[in-house]
Amino acid sequence: MDIKAIGEKIKQYRKLKGLTQEELAKNSGLSTMSIRRYESGERIAPQETLLKIAKALGVHLRDLADNSWLEEFEQQHPDANERANRGLAVIRYLEEMGFTISSQVLKWHWENESDPPEERVQIADEILTVLSKDGHTATFTDAEFEELQAGAKEAIEGKFYKKVLEQQKK
Repeated sequence: MDIKAIGEKIKQYRKLKGLTQEELAKNSGLSTMSIRRYESGERIAPQETLLKIAKALGVHLRDLADNSWLEEFEQQHPDANERANRGLAVIRYLEEMGFTISSQVLKWHWENESDPPEERVQIADEILTVLSKDGHTATFTDAEFEELQAGAKEAIEGKFYKKVLEQQKK
């Protein structure tokens, strides 16, 4: 879907909801000028901005824009969803063990730096994972946190197969 078509969709849904550009701007946390530019096709809204607009209009993001880029991303990174779910499972497990998990961004950049400041999206490039428990804190780089996860997996699998062998001998 091209930039003009997205703008037309925004305008169409805005009018359908009986909103002015000013009201949509206020409801989405954007400027009226930005809404005008998006509707006219003068400017393309970043994905997160489109999401704000969709929420303000009470529609799904897919109603405003073609999300075929998601399909392309999934084809290029077929394991991304699985990796994200595995990471969340590890975090939940650590929390169940009494750890507090937080993250700290070391390095980041702005996507679309030419956008107005209120519409820019901040992208993390390098993140540290911070684990805390019993008044102690340890900070891990991405690589170290992956090692921690792999070590936990190896320890659990090792105990599991040891138990399997013990039970098979009985």
